[in-house]
Amino acid sequence: MKNGLIATLLGGLVAGTLDILYAFIVYGPLSFGISPQQVLQSVAGGWIGREATRSGGWNTALLGLATHFMLATIMAGVFVLIASQFRALKKNAVLWGFIYGLILYVAMNYVVVPLSHAGDAPGFASSLEDASARLQESFSKVRGGGGADYPWLVWGTVFTHTVLVGIPIALINKRFTAQQA
Repeated sequence: MKNGLIATLLGGLVAGTLDILYAFIVYGPLSFGISPQQVLQSVAGGWIGREATRSGGWNTALLGLATHFMLATIMAGVFVLIASQFRALKKNAVLWGFIYGLILYVAMNYVVVPLSHAGDAPGFASSLEDASARLQESFSKVRGGGGADYPWLVWGTVFTHTVLVGIPIALINKRFTAQQA
């Protein structure tokens, strides 16, 4: 139990740090030129919408930072919980971390974002029909990229979810929960 908590917290911290540093670099100087504050505000946009987050300054950036690390910790916790039931996830940590990262990519880009305030539709999904329509639209297009100007961002988003999030979570879980196998 204690080792699982350590794996969850450390996995969330490491994956969250690697992911946000990637976002700062790629969405900053390598493509759109946005600041770390704006990157963090875009995360907060899931709660309060794009317009509100832009006018919130560092308050909304801090909300985005807290949200980012909360999500990374939840992602780590889910993996730790599942891996406690399936030993193969510890034995082949790199493979299963990569696969878990692909699942996270799909979940974040095709479910979480479209159902939040950050999606194209205003507000959270308000009904089962609204959620179903948003998910159907979401799964009908490739997400995670920068459009025609930056098509490589789709692959970068897959890279960050697999190599910088899924694999570190799986390796940290293996390291800290190995004696529980």
